[in-house]
Amino acid sequence: MKQTHPQRRVLVVIGSIICQFCVGMLYSWSVFQTPISQMFGWDTGAVSLTFSISTFMLPVAMIVAGLLLPRRGPRWVASLGGIILAIGLLIASQSHSLVMLYVGFGFLGGAGVGLVYGVPIATCAGWYPESTGLITGLAVAGFGLGSSVYAPIATNLISHIGPMNTFLVQACVSFVGILLGSLLLKAPPSTQAAPGGQTGSYTPGGMLRTWQYWILLIMYILANATGLMVVGYASPMGQQLAHITTAQASAVVSILAISNTLGRFLGGAMSDRFGPFRVVIFLYLVNAATMFSMKLMTSFVLYALAVAILACSFGGMVGAYPSIVLDYFGKTYYSVNYGLVFLAFGIGGLLGPQIVSQVLRLQNGDYTLAFWIAGGAGIAGALLALLCRKPVPGKRHTS
Repeated sequence: MKQTHPQRRVLVVIGSIICQFCVGMLYSWSVFQTPISQMFGWDTGAVSLTFSISTFMLPVAMIVAGLLLPRRGPRWVASLGGIILAIGLLIASQSHSLVMLYVGFGFLGGAGVGLVYGVPIATCAGWYPESTGLITGLAVAGFGLGSSVYAPIATNLISHIGPMNTFLVQACVSFVGILLGSLLLKAPPSTQAAPGGQTGSYTPGGMLRTWQYWILLIMYILANATGLMVVGYASPMGQQLAHITTAQASAVVSILAISNTLGRFLGGAMSDRFGPFRVVIFLYLVNAATMFSMKLMTSFVLYALAVAILACSFGGMVGAYPSIVLDYFGKTYYSVNYGLVFLAFGIGGLLGPQIVSQVLRLQNGDYTLAFWIAGGAGIAGALLALLCRKPVPGKRHTS
């Protein structure tokens, strides 16, 4: 296929990575959780709900971004997301109640991240129709990279200026970075061919009427619940399970973020080579095996290795699913359709951390049951992936 506008589309990828890097700071939440709980004397489960709210708002805002993208363009939508994220973090920095924290970091922070997050995925896929898995994997890898860089910085800032002032720093950095990255974004030429010569694309309503959408949603919920369970509790889980220090916990969060970044890129690239469903089946089984083994990870090295495997696997899922949605439901409504599938991220974000919270309450602080539930989710996800088949387009569902 003849490459069009090669320099322009490289700049789009660079801008996408910058934007994703800035919103990737969301994944550093676990280093805030314990300091905030201790600072105000709030229950850990109540504080963890903040992260669950933000992960729920992310896909909801992605759907809104998908509707705005054709009308306003990627630069406008990403800039709007950056402004809302900055406002949310500013409110979070002034929090003296859980409600303010929920509104600031949870609702507004999650909404801002969601508006930004979906833009690079849809935009890059349009610029690189011949290698969608690789390029969307690279774009979303910036999200994990942001957390890997910010987690140790945030830990250091929290120890010196406190968690609330660290939110203020995060607001400024996110705002400037997203606005700069958005300047490089541009809608792809409308003449680009659809991947694989696709001509029929499912409308959002048409997609919702297929059984495949609901299977994919359930599969992705299982993946996200497990992944976000680890993201939300990586630090406190390690402190209890492997007796790691605060500094080691910060290192684990960085390892988590780096592994997640690598997994996103590899998941997208491997989807182009082996097919996304083969990739996700393998990753579900890896998830299950690792979760069933978590009680054995009683040293810093073993725990860090387990977290790295789980984070890489979770990242691989995030890198592979955009290719599945594009292949199953087409390009025309991709930004909205992927947002609807990505609702699983929000649902999983509510389920995963809250399952852990309830398990800890019922099991006197023991994580074992949560590990077994997560391992079972991996087995279920692999079985559902084996059953799923590509839908056959019909006139009622496509345009």
